[in-house]
Amino acid sequence: MAGSLLPASILPGLLEIALKSRLNIQALFDRAGIDPDVVGRHDQFITLAQLDMLLSSAFSVAQDDPFFGLRVGQENHYGNLDLLGNLMATAGSLREALNLLLRYKDLLVPYLEFELIEADDQVALTSTSDEQLQFTRTRTHNEVVVATMVAIGNSLMGGKLGLRRVGFRHPAPQDLSAYQSFFQVPLQFAQPRNEIVIDREGMDVALPTAYPRYNQRLRRVADQQLARLSRAQGLAGQVQGLLEARLGQPDSHVEAIASCLNLSARTLQRRLRREGVTFAGLRDQVRHRHACDALAEPDCDMEQLASSLGFSDTANFYHAFKRWEGCAPGAYRRRVLG
Repeated sequence: MAGSLLPASILPGLLEIALKSRLNIQALFDRAGIDPDVVGRHDQFITLAQLDMLLSSAFSVAQDDPFFGLRVGQENHYGNLDLLGNLMATAGSLREALNLLLRYKDLLVPYLEFELIEADDQVALTSTSDEQLQFTRTRTHNEVVVATMVAIGNSLMGGKLGLRRVGFRHPAPQDLSAYQSFFQVPLQFAQPRNEIVIDREGMDVALPTAYPRYNQRLRRVADQQLARLSRAQGLAGQVQGLLEARLGQPDSHVEAIASCLNLSARTLQRRLRREGVTFAGLRDQVRHRHACDALAEPDCDMEQLASSLGFSDTANFYHAFKRWEGCAPGAYRRRVLG
């Protein structure tokens, strides 16, 4: 199953869904074993099992409203997505915003995997779900996901998302009127993934709410929350903490980290794979985060930064950074410093 914990800060948004389905919130929280005192807190967590109970109950009660999922999704706005929404809104472009979604989605929807697929003059944002969860196997869930992607995109782009078509995993319902009214583009059903397809030309247009310096501050907050979440998750958090402490030092290789945890390198790698991560991926996350923070400072020295991150030379750092951010460190720095 995807990451087993989520920040309790997502609960206010879930409460809105529960209220729309007319559920008894107190009874629902009691049944799910959720303490109301943790609602809205970033330092407290709920489990995916608790989330599954909340949303499965809400979706079940709402079955008398055939378009409940569409209604919930289309009312969304980036402001409803807490920290992740503000991160995306202050990004420089839709492309950057979507890359931030891919990077930080575990703060909100760890049970979803997103992918950006660019081809010719269009871009597809696809979504697959953890099928071990009951609520993700419903038509309502598919509708919420697709309608939310469109609604958030429109809120980021000032209503000019450039939507071309949408696709859903579930079969076509008999009544398509609500779909046609909201999306107003060709609809596809019984698809392998939920997806939206948009014009590629809008990907690099500056967002009206772009604010690079504030975005950098929000990234640091998001990284802290990811690290807190990772520590709560288990071994991956321990590895990330050790990599943070030994950043750029000779003893940050997998054998040394494994030894600190009284494991062999092979056992460490195997247990990390069970948690859905790799040692190289965790090391990249730590390096990426520190690189972005350093580049936001006016007196950053590229050669010194590359060395401090553990790269053998500046060229290797440049290649890695371009893989992380899609641009060279210098271009990133100019954008952030304005």
